[in-house]
Amino acid sequence: MVQQSPWWARENDPRKPMPDPPVDAPRSGQSQSQGQGQGQSQSQSQSQGPPGRGVRAARALTYGSVRRVRAAAHADGADSSGLAALLGMHALHSAGDALVMVSLAGTLFFDTDSLGQARGRVALYLLLTLLPFALLVPVAGPLLDRFRHGRRNVFALTCGLRGLVAWAMAGLTASLGLYPLALTILVLSRAYGVARSAALPRVKPPTLSLVAVNARGNVAAVASATVAGAIGAAVSAVAGPGWTLRLAGVVLLAAAVAAVRLPAQVDEERSYDISAPYPLRAGPAVVRRALVEALALRALGGMLTIFLAFLLRAENAAALTIGAVLGAAVVGQVLGTLLASRLPDAVVRTLTMLAMGAPAVACLWAALRSGTGVAALAAGLAGLGGALSKFHLDAVLQTEVPGRQTSGAFARAETGLQLVWAVGGAAALAVPTQATAGFAVAAVFPVLGLALGWRIGRAQAQPKRPVM
Repeated sequence: MVQQSPWWARENDPRKPMPDPPVDAPRSGQSQSQGQGQGQSQSQSQSQGPPGRGVRAARALTYGSVRRVRAAAHADGADSSGLAALLGMHALHSAGDALVMVSLAGTLFFDTDSLGQARGRVALYLLLTLLPFALLVPVAGPLLDRFRHGRRNVFALTCGLRGLVAWAMAGLTASLGLYPLALTILVLSRAYGVARSAALPRVKPPTLSLVAVNARGNVAAVASATVAGAIGAAVSAVAGPGWTLRLAGVVLLAAAVAAVRLPAQVDEERSYDISAPYPLRAGPAVVRRALVEALALRALGGMLTIFLAFLLRAENAAALTIGAVLGAAVVGQVLGTLLASRLPDAVVRTLTMLAMGAPAVACLWAALRSGTGVAALAAGLAGLGGALSKFHLDAVLQTEVPGRQTSGAFARAETGLQLVWAVGGAAALAVPTQATAGFAVAAVFPVLGLALGWRIGRAQAQPKRPVM
């Protein structure tokens, strides 16, 4: 018996569906020219590629970057020590910070046509940035030192409260009630930063130095803030800043959940010993010298940030010029982070000394010869020196200060850094909007830091005379 093939495989079966005609062949009732037109359009679409190819490429690039960042965060024993978990929480916190900043961008600086009005608003901003530190030293520092056995709760409380406040700010973007809530955000952010700096030595892998640990935390923060800032800008453009604040609230609440799940070694043992505040100005020479260098370069950063913003606007600088200056500053900070994360502490200390003199030379050169190149060079070297000096200061404080006084010491150091940043910004508002005057004043800060650091080092090197 001959087995017949099924009906759908037979050649002339009427139930078999007819195959589709070729793309460039006209169907019945269709003209030859129309068929050719469809064939041409189809070939053009094939040559351009599928519309989702760019989206898939961007998604693959993003996922690849995330995998590389996660691999770097878990390397060198960071997974077993608890550092990777702390960096994950810090990345969420930095992403929430970036979303809050993006949602509030443009409400203070240059949404006015008058430079005089812009100066007044920037002065108000500098004052507002100092207000959180009025509570940080007398209240937050000693409180965090007393509750260092509950740092995970501190992380969860500061992140969770900031998430709730950010959500509440979403409905007040056009109201004066936005300002006290924004001040609350700043206070909680500074308290979180102090607690994180004090907790890093508890999760340091044996194979990494404290400078490298601090730099690795900054890498995680910058990566997450960059991605979140781009997403926040898109959300603000499409749905408004209120939805960006709501997204920030969700991300910060996720950071609070991650804080609760941190390993137990983040906390210290409960102690009822109440120590006096750590005296930074009377501390060892290595602490005072690191603090002076960081203060000088932070003041330079505040000066150049405000001054270059006004200078570029007064000169009606092109977008390419603004991008070159901003890009140089970012590259300098990223380079400082990479160097600090890869090099030994002694090399970072030497580079910090060199980074004190290089911005001074660049600022003096920019004062004598104005131009985009020298301005970008000064901004880049200032970013490099500021990053190196901050990582070196954090490592010195984490090494030299006793654990029961670490939070208070970091609170005082952060207050001093923010104060000199505001002083540098105020100096930028006071000088004329001219390259010669502005860069000449900016060069004073690193020169002063070099002089004070040399004086501290010289006093340390001189032997003490015996008392007769």
